Amino acid sequence: MALKIIESCVNCFACEPLCPSKAIYEAKPHFLIDAKKCTECEGDHAEQQCAAICPIEGAILNAMGEAVNPPGSLTGIPPEKMAQAQAELRAH
Repeated sequence: MALKIIESCVNCFACEPLCPSKAIYEAKPHFLIDAKKCTECEGDHAEQQCAAICPIEGAILNAMGEAVNPPGSLTGIPPEKMAQAQAELRAH
């Protein structure tokens, strides 16, 4: 049981101080999560704190490789609606 930060991380430092198990650390080229320390915030918080604060949708994955903060999680706009709106803007 551990989360993973992937390459789309921009090293914004938002997640690192919130991690109750101190599993997040700065590395190059992006932050990483120490799988041995990560508890997915169980026992500390109802939701994973890193995913709750991360400004990059899809940058944090669960053990099954699924985004914990998937596209649309920040804006509330489903990805297909966002793609449609962007296509309309490009057409004008």
